[in-house]
Amino acid sequence: MKSRTYKITLSAILTSLSIIAFTIENLFPPVFLAGARIGVSNIFILLSTILLGISYGYSSLILKILVGSLFSGNIMGIMYSLPAGLISLSVEIVVIFFIKKTSVISASIIGAVLNSTVQNLVFCLVTDTTNYLIYLPYLALISVISGLIVGFTVYLLVKYIPNKYFMQKEY
Repeated sequence: MKSRTYKITLSAILTSLSIIAFTIENLFPPVFLAGARIGVSNIFILLSTILLGISYGYSSLILKILVGSLFSGNIMGIMYSLPAGLISLSVEIVVIFFIKKTSVISASIIGAVLNSTVQNLVFCLVTDTTNYLIYLPYLALISVISGLIVGFTVYLLVKYIPNKYFMQKEY
């Protein structure tokens, strides 16, 4: 059982790294399509969820979106990122913790595809147009690649982080 101070400190470190990665990633232009990013900051969100627990993962995600959007000057991005992030993290949690024989890599891929899909749907609702749904297959392909990169990175980190840093069945 880890102390509350340990968990809060590690959560703050992972959240800070996530905000830094989010802010730096927003400085560069999109990979192929508008809004398409690798999502390096999600490495720290997934790591926080696996190492510390579900509530710490959600708090890291919400803080990353709010503070990262403020730092990058994209306040309107909150309305796209928050619902997409919450839905994708929720599904990733179900896949990682409650569905047996699945890996963090597959959970990350599913989460990345859901994230881009929900963001695209929110954009279509806000703009009251369905023209941008044509980008869904392209965004899904980019999301699979980015989810694979994020998931594999988290897999390697979890594999090589000593077990003493993991939560002890507290979800």
